[in-house]
Amino acid sequence: MAEDPVIAFPPDIPTQAPPRKGQKTPVPRGQYKTRGIVLHAMKYGERKLIVHILTARYGRRSYIAKLSAHNNGRGLYQPLFILDFDAWAGRGELHHIEQLQMAFSLSNLPFDIVKSTIALFLAELLYRLIQEGEPDAGLYRFVEESVAELDAMEDGAANFHLWFLVRLTEYMGYAPRDNYEAGFSLDYRNGTYTSQPPLHTLTMPPAEATLFHTLSRCMPGELSRIGLSREQRVSMLEHLTDLYGFHTDAIYNVNSLRILSEIF
Repeated sequence: MAEDPVIAFPPDIPTQAPPRKGQKTPVPRGQYKTRGIVLHAMKYGERKLIVHILTARYGRRSYIAKLSAHNNGRGLYQPLFILDFDAWAGRGELHHIEQLQMAFSLSNLPFDIVKSTIALFLAELLYRLIQEGEPDAGLYRFVEESVAELDAMEDGAANFHLWFLVRLTEYMGYAPRDNYEAGFSLDYRNGTYTSQPPLHTLTMPPAEATLFHTLSRCMPGELSRIGLSREQRVSMLEHLTDLYGFHTDAIYNVNSLRILSEIF
């Protein structure tokens, strides 16, 4: 079994309690240094990219990155790559990336088809769910630690996206009350486990509710012990999509959701 990854969080990541959801942070001006996780990149003109990056201090922000003619550096802006970079903020909303490097080396994620597909899905999911400029240090730590865990894990990666979606509900405000008992269903309209299935359809049956509870309490290193068939993974992903869809329709704009279902 791989050793747990060790992450040295930079001074940029605040130690105080994370801001309340929706709380804005002052927009930086001039030059500053930060660390961030790449969520989305798109071509802008001939030699530029617009890159959406999740940072701890400034939340999700949009940056312009210049690409050189000989070594364009686009390979650093891959889904869930973690970067340390200098940025410059002028009068416009888009900040400019001036210097960047990998915060730490990812040894498996870029080259493993299973892990890279999961990274593509999670990056797009976060890009759709997280609003611009809403900092949440706790969420950032969770995502960065998850990237390191996914890169390092040797077994159980096929269940990782389900674990991540379950744990992410805690940071998005979607997590149910912790009143689980064996045989209960999960009523995600009212955010609670229930012994009697509700009359509405916004519910997970006992099998999926049990898996949700199990995933909410386990660590990534324990995912290999959860034996799931492809049908069980697809069913759980569909129920999790419905749970997120009840709170926001952003989940239905995640194009890589279909790819994930086909592979797993």
